Amino acid sequence: MAQWTDDFISTLAPPPFPASIDKTLAAQGQTIYAAQCAGCHDGKGSRVGTAIPLAEIGTDPEHVLTFSQANADRMNGLTRLLGAPKAELQGAQGYVARPLLGVWLLAPYLHNGSVPTLRALLSPPDQRPKVFYRGVDLVDLRDVGFSATGPDAEAEGFRFDTSLRGNGNGGHLYGTDLSETDKTALIEFLKTL
Repeated sequence: MAQWTDDFISTLAPPPFPASIDKTLAAQGQTIYAAQCAGCHDGKGSRVGTAIPLAEIGTDPEHVLTFSQANADRMNGLTRLLGAPKAELQGAQGYVARPLLGVWLLAPYLHNGSVPTLRALLSPPDQRPKVFYRGVDLVDLRDVGFSATGPDAEAEGFRFDTSLRGNGNGGHLYGTDLSETDKTALIEFLKTL
């Protein structure tokens, strides 16, 4: 891609949340975000862009396990043969923490799309939906994500079962111990990103 295209895309703001936002509640949520989330998900956070080890994040490991160091070593040999000796690949070591810009529009959540809403992500894994429907473009304004249950979701979406290999919805325990009031405030702030 041309540099001007990269520059243009990097300046675009995400679309605004499609409903009103309680500014007082969002301000409370911003404080929670700064304390609980910013290190990994704020653009200037110390862990943004770094791989969070599987042992820490605890999410489904299947994606990471598909690109081992042995795979990276084979590819490095190939890239050297092709004249790119500085393109040193490494085996996947975890999942990369990324900024949450436009997070309201990025559902379903986790690297494998195994959690339908932000509210579900802030719930302990045993309370997250085990089966839901993906592919529906109706925004869930309360729980933030896309509609994932009910007759419309079943008619329009495809069934996602978290018990299947690679679909696990465990891990990412950050924020799961917040009170319901704090979770609601945090979600209200996340709508503003």
